[in-house]
Amino acid sequence: MLTRNQEQEKMMTSVYTYLFNDKNGNEEDVRKVIEASFEMDYNDISVYSKEVIIKSLLNLKDIDAAIEERLSEKIKLNRMNICAHAILVMAIGQYRYVGEISKSEMIDVSIQLAKKYLDDGEYKFINAILDKIL
Repeated sequence: MLTRNQEQEKMMTSVYTYLFNDKNGNEEDVRKVIEASFEMDYNDISVYSKEVIIKSLLNLKDIDAAIEERLSEKIKLNRMNICAHAILVMAIGQYRYVGEISKSEMIDVSIQLAKKYLDDGEYKFINAILDKIL
């Protein structure tokens, strides 16, 4: 059984893998990405985790548009670190389309992921973007 933090990390990893490989994956591709990220059979993964990942990916264009609106002229979405992009997509998707998590909790989870996976100080970027969007 995964802890909530482990589950959040696996959800972010699923989104990252999807973004890294192909933004136009079909349902079977998404299922394989989720299974690989969680390292378990699809049916053994929590419904909540699958819902967060799938709804985040289904709404990727809207989420990306919201992110792009808040970026400075110096930063473009297509040049953003894929891991930072995945953290933002997972957080926005989870908060907007699934719920069951407060804004402060979602930002805290995202900052912890950013501190673990991104360069020093990039968590501030994640915090600023999510604070504007959520």
